[in-house]
Amino acid sequence: MGPARERRLWLEGVVDWDDFVPDKKTAALEGAIAEARAALAVGDAARLAALVPAREHWRLFAALADGAAYLDIETGDDDVAFAGISAIGFCDRHGPRLLLGGRDLALFPLLARDWSLLVTFNGLSFDVPILRAAFPDWHPPPAHLDLRHALARLGHDGGLKAIERRIAALGLARPPHLDGVDGWVASSLYRRGRDGDREALRRFAEYNLYDVVNLRTLAAHAYNELVAREAEAAPALAARVGGVAVPGRGDVLYDVSKILVAI
Repeated sequence: MGPARERRLWLEGVVDWDDFVPDKKTAALEGAIAEARAALAVGDAARLAALVPAREHWRLFAALADGAAYLDIETGDDDVAFAGISAIGFCDRHGPRLLLGGRDLALFPLLARDWSLLVTFNGLSFDVPILRAAFPDWHPPPAHLDLRHALARLGHDGGLKAIERRIAALGLARPPHLDGVDGWVASSLYRRGRDGDREALRRFAEYNLYDVVNLRTLAAHAYNELVAREAEAAPALAARVGGVAVPGRGDVLYDVSKILVAI
């Protein structure tokens, strides 16, 4: 089933598994639909992800959101034991969390064991390969939504912070004291923090955690926009496929503050 045939089915009004009536050309899809129904019913993220092309994993977002983890790593440490990782920030159903080099990076595989969907920005090229090198026994979640590619499909090229500024309605502006902080500056802040400058370490941690919590908002926004774009081409979809709530970051900023105070 390629995109052209899929759109033909949509235009014919087949926008739900219940609408599908197999014929000689599409009979093989009947078994695939049954398999997908069974996987969805029991929350088998691995099977669902295998049935959907990686480019279309964004479609699994609504179904797998409860098991999603929004993740961003920082590199530049000289500890080769963890592939140069200085921090792993993530937000899952338990809230935001930050693991720091020289402190608790080794906890990552344990804390990440139950994730079904990974949400990153450029994680396919950067975060995941580095994490796999650092933690050879870690297996990434079966589904991966890389927002760099999903947002590019919506016309938003460039880096994460530039996209945040461009979509101003989402309210993702960073605090003034984080203006100008990029990966290079973050590496310097981490080294200063490692050498005893707690304020530098807190600023480094806050920089990372803002990336993480902003990914939550951007993921829901991107999902809704991609659904709306598909519905424009096939109006029957609009009545059958809804969007998701777009979270603000206010509900997790208190937890971010607690992390920073504890550093």
